Amino acid sequence: MSEAFQAREWMTTTEATVYLGISSKTMTRLIREGVVETHNHPLDRRKKLVKFADIDSLKQTAERLAA
Repeated sequence: MSEAFQAREWMTTTEATVYLGISSKTMTRLIREGVVETHNHPLDRRKKLVKFADIDSLKQTAERLAA
């Protein structure tokens, strides 16, 4: 896990896309299919947030399957 993300509880969907190394189109599909749950940003209604733990778990699962 990257040190920059260790202490974080939430991240934007854009940050999650970069962290997972996927395209924004793939992130949109994961959200639409219910794989990734989004929450409204409290200060900016244009942004959506995701739980870091959920994204990190998804990344670890993908890495295990790829190995």
